[in-house]
Amino acid sequence: METLEKFFKKLLIALVGVFHSAKRIAVTNLPLSRFKRILVVKQHDQLGDLLVTTPALRALRKRFPHSHISIVVREYTAPMIWENPHVDSVIVFYEKLNRWTLNNVRFFWEQLRGDDGFDCAIVMNSVSRSLSSDIIAVLSKAKYIIGPNHLSLDPNSQEKIYNVLTQRSRKVQHESEHYLDIVRALDAHADGLDYDLVLTEEEESEAEKVLYNVGVQSGAVKIGVHFGALNKEKRFPLDKLAKVIEWIKAHYTCEVLLIIGPHEVQLRQELLSRIRNTEVRSIPLLPIRISSAVIKKLHLLLCNDTATMHIASALRVPTISFHSISDPAQWKPPHERHIGLRANDNKITSISVEMVTSAVETQMMKLGFHKKEG
Repeated sequence: METLEKFFKKLLIALVGVFHSAKRIAVTNLPLSRFKRILVVKQHDQLGDLLVTTPALRALRKRFPHSHISIVVREYTAPMIWENPHVDSVIVFYEKLNRWTLNNVRFFWEQLRGDDGFDCAIVMNSVSRSLSSDIIAVLSKAKYIIGPNHLSLDPNSQEKIYNVLTQRSRKVQHESEHYLDIVRALDAHADGLDYDLVLTEEEESEAEKVLYNVGVQSGAVKIGVHFGALNKEKRFPLDKLAKVIEWIKAHYTCEVLLIIGPHEVQLRQELLSRIRNTEVRSIPLLPIRISSAVIKKLHLLLCNDTATMHIASALRVPTISFHSISDPAQWKPPHERHIGLRANDNKITSISVEMVTSAVETQMMKLGFHKKEG
């Protein structure tokens, strides 16, 4: 099956190469003053990866304040880019075949090809490369297709898609810096590494109602806990997490709120069954932007290395995150308000309860919250 998949991939690459010329152009020869319509392609990665690209989007807007900037994203990640002031339009790519109705296909095509297409397309690759992303860039009619030089669709043949290659740094640096390296080819430079996620007043009001409905009093210190991760290697053990929650409630006057995603309802029940003689509150399953608005109301969030960590960072909420297979130097939000924990053996199960409670003490002290007396 894998051999057959490789065959069709090579065949598709060859077909694209027939209709698309990737004659190499030096970044110094790009006619930047002519770039009135810019396409960013970021539809093959997860929700957290999209938020990590937002400093690069902000840099593009600063460099091209009057250009039209569009971004192609997955359907389920699109809400994270709504209201973003640095993007003029969001083009939705549907992951499921049954979502590609005739109307959706027509609308996608019109957005991609309308107004005679785009002047340049920037493919935001990081740790992987997607053939579908490359095809989207080709279909956009962009004369200049920009992508990093560290990933090849076919190592045995010349680059067929990108005619402007950017250099990927070999040093260990945060992933947001890698995305910024791509847009620096367009003379777009960072004004900081904070992520962007803009919520509406209505969404924030809805979050207040959610907190009221679960019994959280106005003015209470709120510590959120998100415990899910699709990859079990990135999931901090529930028995240890239960002990951390019990310790927090014993030492601080606060509300502990359990935050869940679509696949974590049963996991929450498992966590609750491990918590002894300690009151916690459960936030119901919510649409992603309302859940984000709830996270914005928190003083501190404990979480695994998932999109929730990046959402909190985009909303300027301090976090304590648990890391294993992914290096926190590359993936933990690159700001002082975040603490990333990783054991020496890089196993999530080796992070101790004491490591977490020590981090909680550090964060609570920074926030000006003190332990209970006695």
